[in-house]
Amino acid sequence: MACRGSGVQIPSAPLEKMNISYLKKIFLETKELFTSQFFIALLSLLQVSYVVKQLGPEKYGVITLFVTFISLFFKALHSKNSDVTLLAFKEDNKNIFYPALTFDLIIGLFAMLLCFTIYLTPYVSKININSFSNYLLIYLVCRVIFNFSETSKAILINTGNLKILSYMELFGIVIRFFLIVSLISIDPTIQNYLLGQSIYFLSYGLIAVAIARKVIKKTRYEFQMNINEYWHTVKKTYKKIRVDQIIGTVPQHFDVLLLSLIGDINIVGIYKFAKRLVEPINYIVSAFNPWIQNQYSNKKNINFSDFVKKLLLPVSTAILLAYIYMGKSIILLVGSSEFTSAYQPMIILSLGYLFYLLTFWIRQSLLFNELITYHIYGRFIYTAIFIATSLPLTNLFNLNGLALSLSLSMIIQKLYEYFIYKNKIIPKSIF
Repeated sequence: MACRGSGVQIPSAPLEKMNISYLKKIFLETKELFTSQFFIALLSLLQVSYVVKQLGPEKYGVITLFVTFISLFFKALHSKNSDVTLLAFKEDNKNIFYPALTFDLIIGLFAMLLCFTIYLTPYVSKININSFSNYLLIYLVCRVIFNFSETSKAILINTGNLKILSYMELFGIVIRFFLIVSLISIDPTIQNYLLGQSIYFLSYGLIAVAIARKVIKKTRYEFQMNINEYWHTVKKTYKKIRVDQIIGTVPQHFDVLLLSLIGDINIVGIYKFAKRLVEPINYIVSAFNPWIQNQYSNKKNINFSDFVKKLLLPVSTAILLAYIYMGKSIILLVGSSEFTSAYQPMIILSLGYLFYLLTFWIRQSLLFNELITYHIYGRFIYTAIFIATSLPLTNLFNLNGLALSLSLSMIIQKLYEYFIYKNKIIPKSIF
């Protein structure tokens, strides 16, 4: 193999060894994260498989609509809050643990209050919420406790305890799997699903706090930060990330809410099933994000060109081919013949999710170079395209149209962010 323009012939064998060496280095640094994310993805798919087979498209659609509405507020106000806490650690010798938890609690309670607006929407009659309203308060209280895990995650990333983080996340998913599967096996109802999810939220939030508290005790701090100082430290970053997340929740959550208004609950269940089949792609992102954040926190350089070409691109290609040629078999294996119409939206969604996998790291680069505002602009583009295309495409092509709108929005957003990365961080294209 020749290096063009150099006049020097480079044997292919040394290049192959360099590629293997690079991949080996990444693997050694992320093996615990990848191991945990693999089992998390596997257990999540097994859980989805069992739930959809027991409940069917209609009941699964009700759960999807309810959980999506609740997530809309919690994710808008608190998702990615570990990024906020992580940046707060720049304050030297100050313990931010307790004010960060207090902040998690305040935001969680506010989100909880907003969730009660569901009673003012058409979704009340759509999903017959009165049949499981007693479980709503339990679910919301436990969801507030779950918020504490964001602070715990930031502490573990900042201190380099990625192995503990991976084990903690895996343990939480194992708890969720056994809770939901056990309760659904006893009685396959929406109520039992929500109860299992609630117990998971509660247990994981408390376990995360206990682990982070143990880690933070090993670190010596000269000062204890109070809640006012904490807010003063993080408010600029928090506001930027909130705008980013609020804008981002429109396509990721309103697709289901929109579909429920123009279609029936059965269709919602099938569309959500298609999304769940491509969501394991995000577990790869979840495995790499803490590693990238840790590298940045410790001021280590990352060669993103090699990262994309040698790792992400081959992985993405393999996943796409698997969806195309094995997708129908996967649907029958994980779901049932009732979900066969999920194949085409699954393929369309996979294109958007895989493009996101190829470019997810740009957000971290923008964040740690204090250019997160450009990611917010990207989210505006993402949301604007989704709003402009979702309704007409859904009316024309039903599930496929909605999937196309979401994937198109994701791809254009990430192309914009790559343009910013290329021109403001590294003025050299990796493609």
